[in-house]
Amino acid sequence: MPSMESLKRKWEDPIKAHCIFYMCFYTAAVGDVRWKECLSTEDERIGSSTMEAFALLVLVNNYKAWLYENKKKHQDNLLTECHCPPSQKKPAFVDKILDGIEFNLATDASTTVISDKTNAVYKSLGKKRREWLEKFYKSDGCKKTDEAVLKKASSSSGPEDDIGEVTGDQEEGSIVKERAKKTRKLTRHLREFTGVPSEGERKCKGWSDEGMLAFEKHVMTIKKDVEDGKHVAWERAYREVMEKLGHSRRTDNDRVQQERYEPNLSVFYEGFE
Repeated sequence: MPSMESLKRKWEDPIKAHCIFYMCFYTAAVGDVRWKECLSTEDERIGSSTMEAFALLVLVNNYKAWLYENKKKHQDNLLTECHCPPSQKKPAFVDKILDGIEFNLATDASTTVISDKTNAVYKSLGKKRREWLEKFYKSDGCKKTDEAVLKKASSSSGPEDDIGEVTGDQEEGSIVKERAKKTRKLTRHLREFTGVPSEGERKCKGWSDEGMLAFEKHVMTIKKDVEDGKHVAWERAYREVMEKLGHSRRTDNDRVQQERYEPNLSVFYEGFE
């Protein structure tokens, strides 16, 4: 499982993690039907700056809670970058999903997607990513996540263990709800911007002030990248990879998303001043 630090690196190595962010999280923010529409045409951007910023905000907010829940469920079967560096000779999550693929977004690159494992650039990109992952494994941020999340999830009992014995007249649905409630309470302190009340005022539907500031920062950073043209080469490479993986094909069951109304462009805007 990629680390949050890896996912945040975006255009830097390992850029494969940014591809995973697009595949698993940004897709959910845009919507499956609209996502495939964007992939099928190269003359428009995939999603928008605010959609991408919101997907990143939700990921940052929930990452540790999701990591905790998955570690508790899968235990030693869950491998993460925080406790499984390349030196242990175990395949990274991104390399399993994107096997035989490297992204080269250098301005002078003639090919943005490299599939030839004997290519010198392919080997160089893979080496850079492994070196960064090895360095990250020794960082304070990695150790903090391992101590605060992974080790606690491995040693503590699950919320279902605290429910007690079930009486005969209790329905299964109520048990499931109780377990979900206890899980949310247990992982609330792990959420970055919607956690415990002491983490800031809630002025926007449960999001703290810090969360709204982070969202604004994400929007401005993404808009700057778009203005600098960084998304052009990236989305071209991403579309090529999705085509190879077969994720960009639309089926007969894919419903065309119809416009519900005509937007008034004179009052519609995106981003922040």
